[in-house]
Amino acid sequence: MFAIKSVLSLSFLHAFKYRDRVGIMADILKAVKSTRDGESKYGIMQNARLNYVQTKKYIHYMVNCGYLVVSQRETYLITEKGARFLQFIEIQRMQTIK
Repeated sequence: MFAIKSVLSLSFLHAFKYRDRVGIMADILKAVKSTRDGESKYGIMQNARLNYVQTKKYIHYMVNCGYLVVSQRETYLITEKGARFLQFIEIQRMQTIK
């Protein structure tokens, strides 16, 4: 009985895929890019599947790097640099799949 439970719990854990930092940044950039007027912090949390602390940390980092800017309405917009970075990530993923 114990062996069955451990096998089931291991297979359940493998169903979740851990994301690396670049993957999380790509998810944030995609969430922001999908809106015309910018995305709120809460919208980024939902679309990128992050908690509040993670969202704050990544947004702060990405604004400092120049991938995102904050609008007057307190929404986040993707910059040209952010769009190029997202495009680079997607190209890398496509090459990895081949």
